[in-house]
Amino acid sequence: MCLYTIAKYLLFAFNLIIWLAGGGTLGVGIWLLVDPSIQDSMDLAGLEIYQAGAIVFVVAGSLILIIGFFGCCGAIKESTCLLGTYFGFLFVIFGLQLGIGIWALVSYDSMEAAINDAMVVKEGGLNKDDDANYVGVEQNLQCCGATRGCTDWEPTSASYGCGCDPTSSNLKNISNCVSPGTQGCSDDTFSDTQTGHIYGQPCSEAIYDLIYDNLTIVGAIGLAVAGAEILGMIISLCLCCSIRKKEDREL
Repeated sequence: MCLYTIAKYLLFAFNLIIWLAGGGTLGVGIWLLVDPSIQDSMDLAGLEIYQAGAIVFVVAGSLILIIGFFGCCGAIKESTCLLGTYFGFLFVIFGLQLGIGIWALVSYDSMEAAINDAMVVKEGGLNKDDDANYVGVEQNLQCCGATRGCTDWEPTSASYGCGCDPTSSNLKNISNCVSPGTQGCSDDTFSDTQTGHIYGQPCSEAIYDLIYDNLTIVGAIGLAVAGAEILGMIISLCLCCSIRKKEDREL
């Protein structure tokens, strides 16, 4: 009886953790979907497949929130059926998260090459009429051009969207705000900003850094969620066993 009571209250406690983890997963998924800097960068780098990962996070987070009710109801009603459903759903979600994590690790090494291949500049260079979609990414990520920086822009477009102000408090890295001449671009044709400075980092590198930083956050949350799921499965099994023993004694 003591083990049953402990398992019952532990399941309630870990369901709270699982609900919080589910809310965190849902929040991260929504953030990845609505953040304009992430979405524009993924479109530019041809990484639409990574948007599917954000959708998976939204779905998984929503399911985890719903599944938590099965655990609580199963504990309150002392229903092995509900607890078994709870365990099964947690096991499936855990398996999906594990598969996505392995895929992300395997794909990580080839990601930089995929970004560079998707952002190959056409002959003649980028121009402000046909490649205006670069501007938002350049300003959000504080970068310039595709894979080679300002030299990706044709001379008449003068590093369109790359301008930066070295005195701005919004500058992430002051060493990234440089003179066009240091990047192999003519100062004479540069007219994007009155400050006469541009971002030195190519946008392919900035996008790769963005993905790396986000994968770190997503990975940390994923580990926390996985840990809560494993504990939830163990406790639900213990509670199921305790309920069955209790029912056998009452027969």
